[in-house]
Amino acid sequence: MKSRTPLLDALLEYDKDDVIPFDVPGHKHGNGNRELAEVFGEKLLRLDVNSMKRLDYVNNPVSVIEESQKLLAKLYGGEDSFFLVNGTSAGVQAMIMSICDPGDKIIMPRNAHKSAINALILSGAEPIYINPEYNPEIGLHFGVTFDDINEAGEQNPDVKAVFVI
Repeated sequence: MKSRTPLLDALLEYDKDDVIPFDVPGHKHGNGNRELAEVFGEKLLRLDVNSMKRLDYVNNPVSVIEESQKLLAKLYGGEDSFFLVNGTSAGVQAMIMSICDPGDKIIMPRNAHKSAINALILSGAEPIYINPEYNPEIGLHFGVTFDDINEAGEQNPDVKAVFVI
């Protein structure tokens, strides 16, 4: 059974039209930066385009992006899914700020990414830090354990969220 890929299919159809871009991104299908095309491949850069009616709009999807998000949600058993723009940092901030209000408690690792710390500041949430596991052989801290999360939750029954990325 072939999976449906509405957004990819729309991008491939767009590419067949050999459109000359006069908007962002500035690499212009790789023609504006040949070194970038050599690293990532010309085909990938030909498909790296801005929002337009035929490819839908990520901020208000109504066609191929909307259908793709619904398929992704179904695949993972979720009610909804949302495609991310502006990188992982924007997604981390959106997750925390959409859940936490000023004074809400959120469990997170002490070594959380700075985007999570920024979201704490912007939302006014209060962190409940968990120390990540340490591996002395290589000298690095890793993730937190479920036991540590459960313990933090038991010590803070009013916690609103858990962030462990």
